[in-house]
Amino acid sequence: MEQKDKQTSAGDSTTGLKPNVAGLLCYVGIWVTGIIFLIIEKKNTLVRFHAMQSLVSFAILNIIINIADGVRGWLAWLDGGWLVYPHLIVATVVYGVFLAIGIVLWIVLMYQTYNGRLVKVPLFGDLALNLLAKLDGISKQDFEREAGYLKTEAEQEQPSTPLAKESRQVLDKADRYFRSKRIGRIASSGGAIAWSAILLVFFNFFSRYLAFYQSETVDGGIKWNIYPLLTQDFRLVLPILNTVLLLSIVGHGIAIAFDRHILREIILIVLNLLGMAAVLTFLMIFPFDFSVIPDTGVAIISSTVAIAVLTLIAVVLGIGALVRLIKLFVNVLKHD
Repeated sequence: MEQKDKQTSAGDSTTGLKPNVAGLLCYVGIWVTGIIFLIIEKKNTLVRFHAMQSLVSFAILNIIINIADGVRGWLAWLDGGWLVYPHLIVATVVYGVFLAIGIVLWIVLMYQTYNGRLVKVPLFGDLALNLLAKLDGISKQDFEREAGYLKTEAEQEQPSTPLAKESRQVLDKADRYFRSKRIGRIASSGGAIAWSAILLVFFNFFSRYLAFYQSETVDGGIKWNIYPLLTQDFRLVLPILNTVLLLSIVGHGIAIAFDRHILREIILIVLNLLGMAAVLTFLMIFPFDFSVIPDTGVAIISSTVAIAVLTLIAVVLGIGALVRLIKLFVNVLKHD
């Protein structure tokens, strides 16, 4: 989410309302009031942007939420037991995640807009700008300049004062700092993509090698016996595991392409929640058979350790998602 400086006005208003009040009303009724203000407000560029952003953002989120809820209800109606359960978890997590995103976004947009701050939602805000620029018959750059996104040529050519030069030096240092951080973010996301791809290939084609290996001597040679640790129930977990890994690859790819802080945080929150759902599915179905290990004590310990590790991973992912969500909400309210 890209936050801009305070805005007081952007042209005359058809409704006679102050821009911050009209902008707030654009979000109060989500996409419905977005359509209303898009129709009745003909002059004020800022209000029209809020109306279009409300329409685009909440209409898309509403479609996703309704589809996920419909799939969830259909899977629950099927009552297919363990065959349906992994897909039901995915649909429920997607429904809950996007519902939470919609509520948080709704509150943040109303709060920031009423306080006179222009907030452009990642992806949705750009789409809203493109649509509105075409609808009003002006270029996107002219629209952004009129709404206060871009400086005019006169503002850009103003002579620099000593204070402005000092500020420019500080900004340059900050720019170099964030560029170095960007390299770290790209490396982190690139590593996550590579790791997800490796796991995706392994669990789909080489999962039988997750096994207990025992050697024996046959005719003077060594023969290795392989006892797979994954049972047939693993096929019930595989769909949700594949979904999470594919979404991880796509999500981190988007994070690298756009490199916006809040967008990245939202992606990581969603991926944490989906990862937690996958781990919980492993725990509930537990598609492992450690009885193939000859030593009974080792088999029991291995099973206990596996449960403990999976539980720890689920807790860490859940706490991580909660902490990121709280920090994201607080930072947005503080204009960070």
